Amino acid sequence: MEHTDLSRLQLGYVNKAAFPRISPIKPTRQLTAISWQPTRATMGTGATAAVAVSKQPIEMPEALPLDFDKSQFNRDINIKALKITKKQCHRHLLNKPRLRNVMDIPGDDESRLLLLQEGLTIEEFSERQISGEPSSPPLTLHDIITRDSLKITDATVQLTYDDVSLGDVLHRLLPENIEVPSSFEQVGHIAHLNLRDELLPYRKIIGAVLLEKNPRVKTVINKVGTIENEWRVFTMDLLAGEDLTVTEVKQHGARFCLDFRKVYWNSRLEAEHKRLVEQKFNKGEVVVDAMAGVGPFAVPAGQKGCLVLANDLNPDSYHWLVENININKVGYTVCPFNLDGREFMRNAAGGKLQVEFTSVASPQQSKKKKRERKKQEGEQKTGEENDTVHAAVVTEEPKAAVPDAPRFPVPIPPFHHIVMNLPATAVEFLDALNGSFDPGMWKGKDLPTVHVYAFLKKDETVQDLQRRMEAALGGPLESSSIEFYSVRDVAPNKQMFCASFRLPKDIAFASVGDKRQRTE
Repeated sequence: MEHTDLSRLQLGYVNKAAFPRISPIKPTRQLTAISWQPTRATMGTGATAAVAVSKQPIEMPEALPLDFDKSQFNRDINIKALKITKKQCHRHLLNKPRLRNVMDIPGDDESRLLLLQEGLTIEEFSERQISGEPSSPPLTLHDIITRDSLKITDATVQLTYDDVSLGDVLHRLLPENIEVPSSFEQVGHIAHLNLRDELLPYRKIIGAVLLEKNPRVKTVINKVGTIENEWRVFTMDLLAGEDLTVTEVKQHGARFCLDFRKVYWNSRLEAEHKRLVEQKFNKGEVVVDAMAGVGPFAVPAGQKGCLVLANDLNPDSYHWLVENININKVGYTVCPFNLDGREFMRNAAGGKLQVEFTSVASPQQSKKKKRERKKQEGEQKTGEENDTVHAAVVTEEPKAAVPDAPRFPVPIPPFHHIVMNLPATAVEFLDALNGSFDPGMWKGKDLPTVHVYAFLKKDETVQDLQRRMEAALGGPLESSSIEFYSVRDVAPNKQMFCASFRLPKDIAFASVGDKRQRTE
C-alpha cells in the first residue's frame, strides 16, 4: 500500500479529542455589569433613561493572551485515499465549498488522490453507499473500487491553525465546560455577537479569532445589556478590529448605509423584508411605513414601483433613510418624514401630510445623467491636455441629500398598506388609527391593510395578541380576517409575529367622542 504526504490541506473536520484542553481560569475579581443610556421620552410613556443592571456579579478571570501559540493546532492525520485517473475524478468528486477533496500527486501527472473521511477504515467500504442514477440501485464504496479497479493508498495531511474552523479553535482555547458561540450576525463589515455572561471573560479572544477567521469582517462587537430605549439601539463593546460602525449592507438589490451604533438594523429580518414587499405590495400601491428605520421595507417597495411615505422619529435613522433613498435612486417613489409615529399616521389618514417626491432620482434620469457626465469628463480631459481650464464642467454627480434636491408636491393619495415594524410597542400605536380617517378623502376607497409587528411570550397565543390589538384600536376585529405570520424566534421564550388585517370602517371613522381603549 502506497503512502503519500500532503502538506497544508484544508479538510473542514477536526477531531477535537486530538487537542489537549486548557484548564478553566480561576476568577480573580468580581464586577457588576451596569449599562446606562439616556433616551427621549416616548409619547405617553414618560421614560427618560434606560438602565440595565445585572442581578449577579460577573466572574472576571484573568484574560487569555491574544497572542496564543498557533502551532499547537499543527498535526498530521492519516487517512485513506483513492488513486484514480483524471477521467475518473468527476465520477467520485464531492463538491463542497472550501474543501479540496481531490489532490495532485507529486511526480504523477496522470493520477489524483480522492481523499476520504478521517477515521474511515477499509472494513467500512462495503457499508458506505453512494447514490447513483435514480433508476439504478445504490452502490457501495467497495463496489465502485472493484468496478473501476481503483487503488487504495494511505495519505498524510498536515493541518495548521489556518485549516481549523472558528468553532474548533474556540473549543480548544476555552474551558471544557464553556459552550462556544454557535453563530453571529453580520452587518456589512461588522460581526455582532450577543455573548452570555459566562463567555464575557473570554470575549476578547473570541473576537480576535472571529476576526482572523472571517476576512470580510473588520469590526467585532458584543451587545451589552438589553435594548430598553426608544431608538432600539444598544450599548456595544468593541472586541476586535477597527472602531468603525458606519457600514453598508446589501439586501435584494438594494444598498443600505447606516451607523450600527446609532440606528436599529437586524440582518436576520432579511427574509421578512422580502416577504412583505414581494407578497403583499403591488406595483402602483401606496405604502405608509410608520417606523421605517433606515428603509429596509421602504426602499425595496419604492424600487418595486410603490409610492412610499416612510417615517422614523430617530433623527439618525431619518438621516440614513434619506441617504439610502438617494443611494438607491428612489426619491421619485419614496418620501421621508421625521415625525412621531402616531402623529405621522393620523396626518396620513387625514390627508394632512405635505408629500413631496424628488424629480432627479428615477432610473431613466440617472442613466441620462451618467451619459452626460461621461461626455463632460471627456471634454474636461481634452481641455486639460490643451492646458485649458473649464470651470463649469462637473465631473461628479452631486451627492446632496434628498430633501435638498428639486422636489415636487403631490396630493396625498389614499394608501393601501400601513407597516408598523416596532415589535416591542407597535401594538400600542394602533390607537392612532381610531377616528383619524377623513371620510371625504376615503369615500369609495378601500381602507388600508395594517401590518403590525409584535413579540409574543412563550405562554401567549395569537388570540392574546388579537385582544391587545383590539384594546388599542378601540374596537373588535374579525378573527377570520387576521393573518398571523410567525417571523422568527427571538429567544427560547419569545417569538416575533406579523399580524395583517384590513382596518374596519367603524374604527377608521369613529367619532371624536368615542371612547378609545389603551393597552396597559
